[in-house]
Amino acid sequence: MKPKLFLEDVGKLHKSQAGKNIWLVENLAKHDLFKGRNLPKKIYVVDFPGRGMGQEFLLGRHICGPLKFLMIQQIGHSMIRLFRNQFEGRVGQFVILWGGRPLDLLAADPPLYDDNLIDTTYIKLTRVEDPTVSRGWRVVKSSVVGEFWKDDTWLIMEECIASGKTLQYFVNEAFEEHKPKKLFIFPVCASLEGLEGMNTVCKNHGVEFVPVLNSAIVQVAEEGVQKPFTDLGLQPQTIVTKDFYNALKVRYQDKPLCWVGDIGDSLYKTHEYLLETLHDMVALDMDLTKENFSQWNHELYSKEFLKKLKAREPKLYEKVISLIK
Repeated sequence: MKPKLFLEDVGKLHKSQAGKNIWLVENLAKHDLFKGRNLPKKIYVVDFPGRGMGQEFLLGRHICGPLKFLMIQQIGHSMIRLFRNQFEGRVGQFVILWGGRPLDLLAADPPLYDDNLIDTTYIKLTRVEDPTVSRGWRVVKSSVVGEFWKDDTWLIMEECIASGKTLQYFVNEAFEEHKPKKLFIFPVCASLEGLEGMNTVCKNHGVEFVPVLNSAIVQVAEEGVQKPFTDLGLQPQTIVTKDFYNALKVRYQDKPLCWVGDIGDSLYKTHEYLLETLHDMVALDMDLTKENFSQWNHELYSKEFLKKLKAREPKLYEKVISLIK
């Protein structure tokens, strides 16, 4: 599935730093494909050329467990350091649990600041399936551990933004307590739909919204392979560089497979994530004989996982076992 336009068509190379290209996409809403959408005036895309870690992450649907955690951490922290000079005044971070946990700057090495620890609050959002609403689920509650810091710059630590509804729910709630001058996000994968919702909330409250994305601006699939998931992958309005598109096309066999899957499952429920990934690949008619299973998490080979796979999807089990033995 080829995108209708590429990053080279709508962006300009803002600068190159630390082996990364920073693209600036301005006024995307003026483009014919996006007219009428409330998108941010400026969107930054950090490109990791030459199959750098940012690209490898999006090419690694099979990656899970501690390795995925560390990749999110390193990609996110490297993007944050590139934009540190744009932060104003005192800075506070809000870590959305559990997916945003790898981005927590209290674990940054070296620390972002030498003189003090960054103001930190942890947020747990609860959502439930609801077929009567858009995307099939809604947020019902948020729990806050910390405070709504009266800082000039807020960093919202959310690793992946699809519809963006959970993030919008929290930010709307937080802005009732304090409105910073700037709000930054540094997701390792994010969608146009999510950016649009966040931009609307920030504009309504007079807060400057600065999205910094990893390697791509993604269009959410109209319908995920598994409901109620919102898949992020190659779609007509997904924006990447031409070189990265070619790599994605080969890796995912020109199929709209979600590049990241369920991030929470990938970090904390490895077996479920492997089952979901194999299921999605087969559902999209990907050829598993082309898959390099030696690069998958070692749990794929475990007796416990193979037992689960055989019980749930015996036909898929037979196919997988013939390829990994």
